[in-house]
Amino acid sequence: MLRIGLLGAARIAPGAVIQPAAQLPAVKVLAVAASRPEKAKAFADQHDVPGIAESYGALIDSPDIDAVYNALPPNLHEKWSVEALRAGKHVLCEKPFAMNATQARRMVEAADASKRILIEAFHYRFHPYFQRVLDLLSEDVIGSIQHIDSKFDVRIPYSPSEFRHDPNLGGGALMDLGCYAVHWVRTLMGAEPQVEQAECTRSEAGVDVATRASLRFSNGVTAQITSAMNESLTEQHCARVVIEGGKGRMTLANPIAPHNGNAIIVEADEMSYEETVSADSTYFHQLEHFISAVEGLDTPLTGGEDAINNMQVIDDIYAAADFARPELV
Repeated sequence: MLRIGLLGAARIAPGAVIQPAAQLPAVKVLAVAASRPEKAKAFADQHDVPGIAESYGALIDSPDIDAVYNALPPNLHEKWSVEALRAGKHVLCEKPFAMNATQARRMVEAADASKRILIEAFHYRFHPYFQRVLDLLSEDVIGSIQHIDSKFDVRIPYSPSEFRHDPNLGGGALMDLGCYAVHWVRTLMGAEPQVEQAECTRSEAGVDVATRASLRFSNGVTAQITSAMNESLTEQHCARVVIEGGKGRMTLANPIAPHNGNAIIVEADEMSYEETVSADSTYFHQLEHFISAVEGLDTPLTGGEDAINNMQVIDDIYAAADFARPELV
């Protein structure tokens, strides 16, 4: 039995961990810690979490906890993930992994030193939908990849309490949404790109509410990354990847949450068709994978060098856009 503690009374935690844990007999959510004990208690009462910890440190130090789910704002990912790893806990850390690649590298070094599992919660990656996409590409249904358009937009209204509009907490469209768009491209290519050009739209709060970047891989394949969260978006939510190949095109409709409806649309010289992939939620498959990795039955699909490299591309996009961010070490 893997006993999990929640770092943060986060809105995502019920769907990402508590609900899938109820479906998996090999794991149990035992406690939650929040910024204040009363906040942790209210969350625990609402979501039937049996215990609370007085602080993040108390949760990490508890002998009753084997692993933690770090759903704190990105500026706290390094500190508390490293603390948990040093305390001998496995860590499932929300995206974006860290504030920059330097922090990500220190997190991975802590995981290596402690011999504990550290996985970045790119939940889409663990769903059979994305594996089906990779299988189709390996079957050469659209030929060699030539260009990828990767887009993730979500309208996120400004609020002083919304961390995604606070640069000091790790907010911004690229950090919160574009991290997926970058990861989709890197995973599809199985390689690391160079950033050729980028531009960001800065809000009054100091975060990028829209970012666009052009990438190029060493084999000549190009990619366009777009992410936006401004209130003027015509669609509330848009997650889409278009892969142009030598023999046709493949469109991924809703790769972020395929359990809420998805499609793989193939338009090729010799065939054109659409298929869907049915399975449990991405979060169920993510938690299942995390358990398997902890048990030594599976190699983590995310985390490690993958997490460092994803943060490096994000750093490079901000640098190419000449977008000033809070100074960090």
